[in-house]
Amino acid sequence: MSCLKIRFPAGPGLLSALVLAVATPALADPSLPPPAAMPIPRGDFVLDLGIAANMVPRYPGSEEFAVRPRPLVGVERLTLPVVGVVADGPARGVFIYPAFRVDGTRETSDYPELTGLRDVDWTMGLGLGAGVSRGNWRAFGEVLTGVKGYSGFTARAGADLLWSPSPKTVLALGPRINLTGEDYAQTWFGVTPAEAVASGGALSTYEPDGGLSSAGFAVTWGRAISDRAMLQVEAGWDRRLGDIEDSPLVSRGTRDAIFLVTGMTWRFNFGGT
Repeated sequence: MSCLKIRFPAGPGLLSALVLAVATPALADPSLPPPAAMPIPRGDFVLDLGIAANMVPRYPGSEEFAVRPRPLVGVERLTLPVVGVVADGPARGVFIYPAFRVDGTRETSDYPELTGLRDVDWTMGLGLGAGVSRGNWRAFGEVLTGVKGYSGFTARAGADLLWSPSPKTVLALGPRINLTGEDYAQTWFGVTPAEAVASGGALSTYEPDGGLSSAGFAVTWGRAISDRAMLQVEAGWDRRLGDIEDSPLVSRGTRDAIFLVTGMTWRFNFGGT
């Protein structure tokens, strides 16, 4: 929902912007532009902070859901000595943002249909996204590399129509595609020969390759509660594709991945006059 939005400044400011982008925690997909009823206050540093409840599959391929907390962090203005303003309001033109992906633990003892499979601890990927925003639309892509639980990459791309039906409300909606590398695919959707034997013949050996893994749709809605607080709701659906769709784990779970996020952010400003 919320992330750091940085325009490309000239000269040494570009390096500073990139360092800040990597160092700032964020969520997948670019942030939702705040509605007109939330003008950015004075200050060298304007920050949106919040918390959300995130309903997601218990593990990739699961048809059961879990609710987990998710932080919301956004920078609306950032001014640095010498460099000057490197972020100021909604992204326009080319923008960059940090991104991460976390998938929950899979404990096979909790799922009889997964008997014989190994447990998988939670995994994380970190990366960087970039996009372009023009008026009432934007397009973006992000690439992440595994830093815990798997190696290799995952990637995501999408486009949004941006709409403000009222000064207090803003909406972003559009398609998404996801790609996975071979190691991520085998970590969550593969079945080794040893696991196939341990399943008693219920599962066959399966070694998925990387590639296009899903396609779907996402929508984010924001409503200004005051000039400093905003309610945000994000929902999305992905349909498993390619080697991931053919995995025996998906046939025992579901081809559809659904998520729903509901949270609030509050705005703080520091510095300046």
